[in-house]
Amino acid sequence: MMLLHAITILLVVPLAGCSDDTAKQTKPPLPAPSIPYETLSEYGLFEGKLSDIKPAPAVIPYDVVSPLWSDGAHKQRFIVLPEGQKVTFGPEETWVFPDGTIVVKHFALPRDKRDPNGTLQHVETRLLIRDSSSEKGITSHTYVWNDEQTEAYRKVAGKRITLDYIDEMGAAASQEYIIPNTNQCNNCHERNDVNELLGLVTPQVNFDLDDGGAVKNQLTRLEQAGIFDAPLPDPAVLLALSKPFGSAPLDDRARAYLHANCSHCHRPGGGGGSSGLVLLAWETNPTKNGICKGTVAAGSGTGALEYDVVPGKPEESIMIFRMKSTDPEIKMPEIPNLLPDQAGIQLVSEWIAAMQMPACL
Repeated sequence: MMLLHAITILLVVPLAGCSDDTAKQTKPPLPAPSIPYETLSEYGLFEGKLSDIKPAPAVIPYDVVSPLWSDGAHKQRFIVLPEGQKVTFGPEETWVFPDGTIVVKHFALPRDKRDPNGTLQHVETRLLIRDSSSEKGITSHTYVWNDEQTEAYRKVAGKRITLDYIDEMGAAASQEYIIPNTNQCNNCHERNDVNELLGLVTPQVNFDLDDGGAVKNQLTRLEQAGIFDAPLPDPAVLLALSKPFGSAPLDDRARAYLHANCSHCHRPGGGGGSSGLVLLAWETNPTKNGICKGTVAAGSGTGALEYDVVPGKPEESIMIFRMKSTDPEIKMPEIPNLLPDQAGIQLVSEWIAAMQMPACL
């Protein structure tokens, strides 16, 4: 099987022990387990203690400039390519990944919110594996960590869990957290009936990254790591998103936020494509951005409001109403978050409030 061959660099294969029993010595070895493995450790993605999340030499870390809100989870991202294989670069979202590529996204939440960068509780690790023989082209697999933080187990059906933590005031608290099932993963990644990667695209990784040693453009770092099959253009001429909570102009920051949190569906070919709402950062048509645009089939999701975005009036905009909601039939994004992103709501509200356009008719 191509995938099994492709990631042999990651396999952890126990060596047979010495024995005087010649019958045991000549017994044919068991076949290697097939992908997807039932435990995360079987992939050999991380060195040492699994909970240290220390990538193996072939596993390359990366980050995105505008992350998806995931109920306050911290995330780490990695890519590993089949031995000898490379990525073909594309200027926007058109990178071509070889079969056997594994993209990893790891989720953890702080145990004490007074110290967000302190001890973390590992919750889930998601893998996307490029497999051109599969129906979707990319298969998705979710691994749920055990309470002992020693292993993560594959969970096709997803899981709803309760996480205990210390809140900002020092009191014991808990939150519900939903780990998505395979279909929910596909719902976000699917475009025109095939799965696509969302984070490993030019505008999301084309930014200066400080890894504690030096500041350098991340595309340049990835090129120097040897993942591409040809030299890259100058990153300065390529598309790039802004940091949503950085110092760029408000319009750029809000568009970057909406791109990361909404455009996986709200684009041509996406799950929300039929709505006509397009929230790609580079789509600037006012109607496609929802400005003075009536809804197609939102039902109760409108909150009795008329337009997706009303310039100057976030409180009258369906977009803000849905971002604030916790009702599964209303809230946006549809992904299984339970907590509205207050910082994101504030950012998009400020963006709408600053719009200087004629009133909707």
